[in-house]
Amino acid sequence: MEHEEAPSPVEVIARRVKEVRGRKGLTAQQLADRLRDAGVPWDRATVTKLETNRRQNVSVVELLALARVLDVAPVHLLVPLHEGPYMVTPVEAVTASRARLWIRGDTTLKGGDAQIYYSEVPLDEIRRVAMVPRIESSARVFPPDVSTRRDDQ
Repeated sequence: MEHEEAPSPVEVIARRVKEVRGRKGLTAQQLADRLRDAGVPWDRATVTKLETNRRQNVSVVELLALARVLDVAPVHLLVPLHEGPYMVTPVEAVTASRARLWIRGDTTLKGGDAQIYYSEVPLDEIRRVAMVPRIESSARVFPPDVSTRRDDQ
């Protein structure tokens, strides 16, 4: 995939937090208060820095707390809702839909080892993952059959 202005994960989080906060009618101060109640010591200035792209990172703890207090799935803060390129690493872009599937554990990225990837799927999720349509024919390797998989894998 080409590098046509693909946003970084932090840029997407910033945009999505601002959108969701606005839809919920929350001020930056109210979001900061909710985050503090959730154990993340942000203030209004930190929220503003994130939303104006003056904050260069968001920790996993912060992402999960943002998703929790905004009542949205973390994947929908991390990846844009519209289709387009998305940077999964500083040098690799994929489509937003592919990134969402990958983050959910539903498919590998191009060049990934499907056998290793699916060996890490919890047993109780194998059947759900097997039902997810694949985007590329090269990704049509389904998870191992539950009946042949050992619990210690």
